[in-house]
Amino acid sequence: MPEHTPTPTPSRAVYGFVMYLSFRIFFIIYLIWAVVPESYFRLMGITFLPQRHWAITVPIYLLTVLTIVAFVIYPSLGLCMTPAIDDIRTIRDEIGCKRRKNGISLRDTKKDSSCICKDKGNCCKELYESIQHTFANNAIPVLRDLDISDVSELLYLDNKMNC
Repeated sequence: MPEHTPTPTPSRAVYGFVMYLSFRIFFIIYLIWAVVPESYFRLMGITFLPQRHWAITVPIYLLTVLTIVAFVIYPSLGLCMTPAIDDIRTIRDEIGCKRRKNGISLRDTKKDSSCICKDKGNCCKELYESIQHTFANNAIPVLRDLDISDVSELLYLDNKMNC
């Protein structure tokens, strides 16, 4: 089963190169149509061409649509998906509730204390555990939900802070 990677496979590389060339050619044809006077086209026998105002109208229309999508529709979708300010999802998420119900903490997991080194004389398990213990004490705590009562007590009931 092939992996799904962004690296170019031979078929992707060929398709990409063909798209690059075709867009480059279409852009050059567009520029020629937009800049060259109609009399030159008539001399070559090309008599049926769109009106020149489409050379400006189509790009402006596309840029207007892109601007509306980028600055109005996309942020509006984000606002529609955001829960209301009084919704419980703004305080707690499902993972934090599951972790609290199960009593699971990433620091509480017990590690096997047996050594699996083949050469016990060169075993560095104790050094590694002491380094890990030092890092664990100085590390940033695991991400978890704060209890709303603790936050309210700290913000509103703690008289030790002089603001």
